Amino acid sequence: MRKRILILIFLFAGGHAQAMDRTDFFEKKIRPLLISRCSSCHGDKVQMAGIQLTSKDGLHRSGVVVAGDPQASRLVQAVRHAGKIKMPPDAKLPDREIEALERWVTDGAVWPEASGSLPVASAAAHWAFAPVKKPAAPAVKAFQWARSDIDRFILAKLEEKRIRPVPDAEKYHLLRRVTLDLTGLLPTAEEIAAFETDASPQAFERVVDRLLASPAYGERWGRHWLDVTYWADTTGSGRRIPLRDAWRYRDYVIQSFNEDKPYDRFIREQIAGPGGRGRKSDAKAEPPTPEEQAATGFLVLGPWAWISYDREQLRVDVADLQVDLVGRTFLGMTLGCARCHDHKFDPIPNKDYFAMSGIFLSTKTLAEGNMDGGINTVRLPETLENVKRYAADLEVWTTKVGEVEAAEKVNTTEREELQKSLAALKEKPGSAEIEAEIKTLEERLAAVKKRSGTAGDRQILPFTKYMRPRLPEVYAAEDMDFPEDAQITMRGDAHQLGESVPRGFLSTIQYGPVPEIDRRRSGRKELAEWIAHEKNPLTARVYVNRIWHHLFGDGIVRTTENFGLRGELPTHPELLDHLATRLVENGWSTKKLIREIALSHVYQLASTQDEIANGVDPDNRLLWRANRRRLEVEAIRDTILQVSGRLDQSRGGPSLPLTAENVHTIAPFFLEEDSVIQDHVRNRRTIYQPILRGGQLTDNDILNLFDFADPDQAVGTRSQTVVPTQTLYLLNSPAIKEAARKLAEATMKDSALDHDGRVSRIILTALSRPAEERECQQARQFISDFESAVSKLGKEQDPALEAWTRYCQAILVSSEFLYRR
Repeated sequence: MRKRILILIFLFAGGHAQAMDRTDFFEKKIRPLLISRCSSCHGDKVQMAGIQLTSKDGLHRSGVVVAGDPQASRLVQAVRHAGKIKMPPDAKLPDREIEALERWVTDGAVWPEASGSLPVASAAAHWAFAPVKKPAAPAVKAFQWARSDIDRFILAKLEEKRIRPVPDAEKYHLLRRVTLDLTGLLPTAEEIAAFETDASPQAFERVVDRLLASPAYGERWGRHWLDVTYWADTTGSGRRIPLRDAWRYRDYVIQSFNEDKPYDRFIREQIAGPGGRGRKSDAKAEPPTPEEQAATGFLVLGPWAWISYDREQLRVDVADLQVDLVGRTFLGMTLGCARCHDHKFDPIPNKDYFAMSGIFLSTKTLAEGNMDGGINTVRLPETLENVKRYAADLEVWTTKVGEVEAAEKVNTTEREELQKSLAALKEKPGSAEIEAEIKTLEERLAAVKKRSGTAGDRQILPFTKYMRPRLPEVYAAEDMDFPEDAQITMRGDAHQLGESVPRGFLSTIQYGPVPEIDRRRSGRKELAEWIAHEKNPLTARVYVNRIWHHLFGDGIVRTTENFGLRGELPTHPELLDHLATRLVENGWSTKKLIREIALSHVYQLASTQDEIANGVDPDNRLLWRANRRRLEVEAIRDTILQVSGRLDQSRGGPSLPLTAENVHTIAPFFLEEDSVIQDHVRNRRTIYQPILRGGQLTDNDILNLFDFADPDQAVGTRSQTVVPTQTLYLLNSPAIKEAARKLAEATMKDSALDHDGRVSRIILTALSRPAEERECQQARQFISDFESAVSKLGKEQDPALEAWTRYCQAILVSSEFLYRR
């Protein structure tokens, strides 16, 4: 039931809108399904019952789909086998295919008009495929306003439209903005005071440098990166199969941002890892570092099916997701749309898709073993410290298993005896004494089951054995022993094969000699080099656009993961190329680029409105003001913990709640829906919370409500929904109420503060600015009225604490707290 409620909430909050573009979803999931499953009876040549399901016109004429209403759609009811008509008649479709059809109908049954893909020769006409050229900064009239070349590009567009930028943001607002943008946390009272009193021209520059050096920076920007990967702590479709070491990739990403790892190296490590540095049989090959091993978690930590009866189809489907992931994340291209045919919109031939697919079919992603979700694992280099720790942990574990086995033996004997006694009693004629004795035995039996952990399917002994210690491992990609080129799969069917396609890259992107793939290896090294090359026209553009998006709320190209012909045009193409060239010139440094943008004048503008500018550019695409926008859910949760004094700043390590109470131990092992986060993780930053596929745990319901990125997709731009369920959560959540109480208690403990002093402390802590006299007056009235009301109720409550708690909650759910301006 809880799962259904979460799904309804997710749908209501616009989850589908963020998950995948509807056109892409149709091309990747629905068109191949209709062709492979339905075309033999309802296709172009044969149309049983007058129903055709392989063209848009045929679907409409058949009337078997009611857009937006799966219940009224005969097609959905037929594939569900819910009525008299069951399709296919011989066997029901897999659940994932039925769910895809249901989702397609729910989302409006989108069927895009077919349009032949552009010839590759015409690709140069599209701006994204043209070489990146360093443009000269334009001349501007108000040259004194510009503090950098970034400002000149922005100002030139504004002057064309005769728009004046608004004044600069107030100091308090600017400090809050940059602290949230760079760390996802609020400035402390000490940091506010230091910035307020620093009158030097370098004051803001010092703030930016301090924030970029903070460990919180890597946690903030590492989470941005995880959005465009498939990373989660679980795998599987339908079941949450725990991945005990998935956290190593998350920590690698955070560390890479904090170390300011060059972006081109970051790309190479995640795609190639140690795979390009020599075969296992090569005695001269250097051993891979732990970081290199963890990096390729990018490729393997995906939403793979845990068990598949069709292993070959699973391999093909996994490679398809990997091709699409690499395309969206690094190139801003929807490569997966070319799986069944030439791309309908972009110049990506079907053969180019299979050229890249062959690279991933030659990569070991799935393992033969079962206990880790079937993900390929690689042992990390052994150290003396690791071996000693492993030996000690193994000894403790062995003892524990022996103790549990002995206890279970006793429990089993007692349980069997009680069951025999109960069976015998129940055969006797009923009486009050017999009923009382039966009740006593049943209570004893329940206690024994609870003691042995056999209630439901949560058994202590299987779980204890499952948690056997092991030497450190990572989920990582490796080259197959015998790499292979891909064969074209007809409509994505692994058993209908066409010609073989040599492994390679996109023929559209040509900037020099194409790297030659070593046929003894997968080709991941060459793919990484091709993507990370400074002359690749997409790589730097896509990355700097993403950085701009996170700092301004919109990318220069709004469709952050689609630079193709269906994507939006850049508002400032010269600025985009300027930023791309600056990234490469500065050694692919992310921190230097963020610093340059944050110190620009345009970043420091206020978010105030201007009637004239708003009439010309209502969407603020030309950036005449700052965009006021709601905080991401991680920042909302983390800052609420921060102001309540409960934020645990410990970093790294496992997050999964792997306890006997949480893990279902009838194979395959998986996390129960009502799993509870462990205490040592509960109050850590959101990036260190367990992230699960198919909705987050009850302890973190806020993630389900506030547009958290779907880990089954590469989400470059999150949706921003505003729905009643969000407000209801903020007003009624026990977690929010507890945070408000902690803030109130901490404020009231300071005996040096009078009433107005408390209000000032709360406002400064939560809103990062001094309180106004008007706010102090309003608070006095509210506190007085609320204390009086509580006193009249006669409940055993501290009226003052209750009043201040409600006041703090009002601040924490206020627009000013939830929005960044």
